[in-house]
Amino acid sequence: METNENLTEKLKFIGLDLENIPDKLNFFQNINFRIHKNYNEKNYKVYRYVNVNDIEIFLTPTHRLTDYTEKYAKALPIGAYLSTDTDQDIERNIEFLKMMKSLQIEEINNLEEQQLQLNKNIPYDIKFFKDYLWQIYYSEESKKYFMLMPIKESECTALFYIIKKQLENKNQNIYVPICYANYSNKYLNSDEISEIEKYLCFFTKDWPLIYEVYDKDDNMSIVIVGKTTIYDTVKSEYKIELNEQGIAEDYYKLLKALFILETQLSHYYKFDLKLDRKGNIHFYFDKKEINYKELIPFIKNEYVKGLEKIIKTKETKINLEKNLKTLKTLSKELDKEYFEKEKQISTFLECKKTFFGRVKYFLKYKKTSLQPKKGKPIEKEEIGKLKYCERAEIKEVYTLEELLTLYTNLTQETNAIKDLELDIEAINKRIDILKTKIKNATQYIKEIDKHKKSIFEFWRFTKKDEAKQLNEGTVEAPKGKKIKKVFNYELDFENLSKQLDRAQREIFSKDETDNIFIATTDILEDINATINNNPIPLEHLDELKKEMKNTGKIVTFDIFGSISSSREQIKTLGNINHRENEKNKFAILNIKDNTTIEEYSEILKHIYQNINECMDKFNNPLEIPIYKTGELTEGLNVFYINPENALKQASTKETNLYKIVLKENSKCLAFTNIMYYNNTNQTLPLGMHVTDGILINTKNLELKLKGKNQNYLIKANEDMPKPETLKLNIYEYEIC
Repeated sequence: METNENLTEKLKFIGLDLENIPDKLNFFQNINFRIHKNYNEKNYKVYRYVNVNDIEIFLTPTHRLTDYTEKYAKALPIGAYLSTDTDQDIERNIEFLKMMKSLQIEEINNLEEQQLQLNKNIPYDIKFFKDYLWQIYYSEESKKYFMLMPIKESECTALFYIIKKQLENKNQNIYVPICYANYSNKYLNSDEISEIEKYLCFFTKDWPLIYEVYDKDDNMSIVIVGKTTIYDTVKSEYKIELNEQGIAEDYYKLLKALFILETQLSHYYKFDLKLDRKGNIHFYFDKKEINYKELIPFIKNEYVKGLEKIIKTKETKINLEKNLKTLKTLSKELDKEYFEKEKQISTFLECKKTFFGRVKYFLKYKKTSLQPKKGKPIEKEEIGKLKYCERAEIKEVYTLEELLTLYTNLTQETNAIKDLELDIEAINKRIDILKTKIKNATQYIKEIDKHKKSIFEFWRFTKKDEAKQLNEGTVEAPKGKKIKKVFNYELDFENLSKQLDRAQREIFSKDETDNIFIATTDILEDINATINNNPIPLEHLDELKKEMKNTGKIVTFDIFGSISSSREQIKTLGNINHRENEKNKFAILNIKDNTTIEEYSEILKHIYQNINECMDKFNNPLEIPIYKTGELTEGLNVFYINPENALKQASTKETNLYKIVLKENSKCLAFTNIMYYNNTNQTLPLGMHVTDGILINTKNLELKLKGKNQNYLIKANEDMPKPETLKLNIYEYEIC
């Protein structure tokens, strides 16, 4: 319970004498403050250093989340809460003392320590822990800062901190957010800042936060912080500082230009993002960085490339049109030829029905020749190609509008080529069918002509019921592509993990899962040393024995086996209760005080052999990408389905990140729950709740380097000016 002595101690700590209120707290000026009617503040926009002596203090009998209009209407200067002249003053004074009672001196000391750090460096993320406690506003009309403190809030440490500092009569700056402060429009106006938010969200797939930050010398910077995907699903924090108007305008124009290019010409432009050590975003196209200074030559270069593409496209179009015209002529001739043969066959089929008809046909077509007509042969394609020439004078500079117009025309020409290719494909199929029909008709007529040596032979032939029919030609069945499911970690991992765990429980025995469990531990390094015929350091075995003694897991004979001889404890895995025991690596390895390094090596060789046999039994059911950091070892390697979990294994400021797309039915093992726990009581939940590790053997896989890349992963520490930076050397492999 709060005593008067404690209250006196707190008043003394902040330097406030209620019997002698200093003029600094009694004196105040009326402050006019207006909020823009369309203003909607979800996050603070402005952070700056403010001298504590420049802040007027007002208290309001509301909560922090109360509507501002009500808070402002009920606000009174702090002197009204310190005076005891009237009954109302006494009531307000009691409210103030209640606030004082809830104050903790340690909290003010913590706040002071925080502000000392903030005075040295602005946090990387700009905002800081409990920044909402500083209810400080700025009135443009009155040119004054003021604190509007809701007295019904449980935390009023910031109020008493400012009172304490004002009573110390020291010029001390505090780093705070300014409530309801809009952008100053000094470097960029509000519309341009809103557009930057939209552009960055498009490229990073995450909405950024944009602040105006003022340093101690009142120099302003526009600071943009957010997250971006740097590789697959790996996200990193980034920070962009624009500390001059020219720099801000150039950055805005760069983003706008790249946004327009990628959205309106998405078939031609896709920009890559990379971070540097400081977390700045850099844009790349065809592995070349693009900044505002190089934007004009970039547009010119792309325009020249576009001109070359258009010339080649028009050449292709002209030759395709010529080819199509030739094919149409050929098709028309084949149609005519087929019509003549079809007419002759139809006449024969009609005439064979009567005696006089047969005689008529025999006499009419007696001298018919099937030799091809003389004349210029029509080829399916001509070898010679036409050249398209277009003179275009290259200018010094080109605008983005000109580039868009050029590539829009290129798209139209490209679409026209696709239409021509489809027409050519269709007419080629028609020509093939006509040729087949003509071939069949020719064979049929030849068969008829064989029997036209005499009227009597022809008579006997036409009396037969067997007659070949015209073949309609071949029809090519469409070839369908097998659609593969694309793995999505967030959507598919839970179902996949259960599927893997269920399958491995059915396939593997307890001894086999015990051997696989060893590969989940740090003993994997010794297993790889053994299979690569490298000696295992004796220190590794000694450390293992030492760990066994320290953990109390000394291997002794137990008649219960894996069944606990004591009362089984309820454990939780994946929010599901179970009564299973964790596997004991010392028991599986049968480590004893007198185990030699030779015996240890033989045990590991046997485990490796069993793991390989297990890999032959199990195939992954789905094509999934897997990741690993560090070094790619010759032998057994643990990869992770989630790249974030792989990055947690990185212990240095620079690491290699390996990616392998594990094909469907590849040989591997999944570190599912059954690998970590015995399932004696059949209560172990399905899934991969311990880790999402995948074990592969590089000795059994042929890996081919597909590509190399480099990027930085930035992770900010709260209230710290410098973030953690991890340099990633990314290697992508494919399984041959």
